Amino acid sequence: MSHEMLLVIKAIVPSFAIAFIGYLLGRWDNSVHQKTVSNLIYYLFSPCLIFSSLHKRAFDIREFTIIGGAVLFLIVAMFPIAAYFRKRAGIAEKGYYLPIIFMSTGTLSLPISLLLYGSEGLAKAVMFHMVNILIMYSFGGYLVSGSASLLQILKIPALSATVIAIADSQLPFTNGSGPLSQFLIMFEKIVEVIGFGAIPLLILSFGYSLNGSKMSDMKDGITGGVLKIVGGPLLAFLLIYVLRTTGIVPVDGGMDVLKLLDVRTTEAVIILNAAMPGPIMAYLLNVKFDNCPEKAAAMLTMGTLGGIVTIPIVLQLINMFIFK
Repeated sequence: MSHEMLLVIKAIVPSFAIAFIGYLLGRWDNSVHQKTVSNLIYYLFSPCLIFSSLHKRAFDIREFTIIGGAVLFLIVAMFPIAAYFRKRAGIAEKGYYLPIIFMSTGTLSLPISLLLYGSEGLAKAVMFHMVNILIMYSFGGYLVSGSASLLQILKIPALSATVIAIADSQLPFTNGSGPLSQFLIMFEKIVEVIGFGAIPLLILSFGYSLNGSKMSDMKDGITGGVLKIVGGPLLAFLLIYVLRTTGIVPVDGGMDVLKLLDVRTTEAVIILNAAMPGPIMAYLLNVKFDNCPEKAAAMLTMGTLGGIVTIPIVLQLINMFIFK
């Protein structure tokens, strides 16, 4: 077995093992209130993870534009595909869209990015995650609730956490020894500790939610799951090809090696996230607004099971075509 494949296995097995523990927990005790867990992740754990991952990095507008643009492209490109299959299946609820057009950027991809691509990979994955959930809670929330406003978008905790992290990274006294500097360091440590809990809680919640699947929804679950884990990476590879062809990202070695490696890592993180199944937060939004949560759970189940096979394949393709 190759060294790369061992890394892939090490990255994937823990995530799926934790998800399976969450699933077993749901089989043993189904009294956990999913909306409470959703609110904890939404208001506390996820913003803390975003802040702790971004506040030490210099903000690069070019990198953010590429990653944010990739997220937007993947969502927009998947929407008409999801609309076609929704119409074909005769499903009225718009909650059908969410597990197909959005990605599980906070559960599986973060630990995989950290193990395979280091702290830089994690920071890029968190940036991808932030844009994904920002669009999911604004546009996705509009789809399932039928209402949205600018004020509602501005209240999204992930957006506030990103703005505060960028501002904190620019402060001139964060590395000093004065009382204010010490207070900021203590604040950052507290937020970082809370952020550590985000990934395992997200994965456990993801596994727990799989208990909501019903056999009657499995047909739609298979369709949605396959669309997500196959269509997503195909669109991502197409996007990377276009970015390279148009010169938006460099393709040769005529520049600093570390800078080129940074660009390749950005490409890898984009493709990895595109290969993820539907997100637990999409299911929780469907639960919150009672918008076909059973079908969403079925899509998550089938996408996750299929991801056990497709994610290692995608990671091998990344090694072959991105880091060649």
